[in-house]
Amino acid sequence: MSRQTALNKAKSGERTEIVLAGVGGQGLVFIGGLLGRAATARGQHAVQTQSFGVASRGGFTKSDIILAELPVAYPMVTEPDAVLALTDEAYHRYADLKPGALLLYDSDNVAVDEGAPGRGFPFTTAARRENLEGSYNVLALGALVGMTQVVPEDAIREAVDGPNLKAFELGLMLVQDERGG
Repeated sequence: MSRQTALNKAKSGERTEIVLAGVGGQGLVFIGGLLGRAATARGQHAVQTQSFGVASRGGFTKSDIILAELPVAYPMVTEPDAVLALTDEAYHRYADLKPGALLLYDSDNVAVDEGAPGRGFPFTTAARRENLEGSYNVLALGALVGMTQVVPEDAIREAVDGPNLKAFELGLMLVQDERGG
């Protein structure tokens, strides 16, 4: 989903469906909650559901978030507008998205062929470089918010502090650096 598409959907009151996918222990439910709280703090409606694999750590996990200006009647993601994939398995589960949807992935953990769909960023490398491994998930959220503007950046800034704030800002910077600005 392009930045403009995300802004248009948010302004029009349409549902915006987001999937955060990876493995248990990566903090996907946590950042899904941050995204939902940031939206509700700005007057939007938000619903979050999550799904865990057999193992709480290491098994496939996802957190689905729906944001809308109007109350959310059906709480399940049916056609994601944006997917954040932190593992190879997560990427391949969502590689075939609807036209215009954004597939954002950790290029350190996801092996893709040249020309494959999506936009990769080195989340793991960036987190290690800045000693933010524990906030890796919030760094990835920063990139997602930077790419889509699905919630205002300041809404997330108000919800985090310390290493999580630094990680969020680093995720935003990864997107800005890619865009040359």
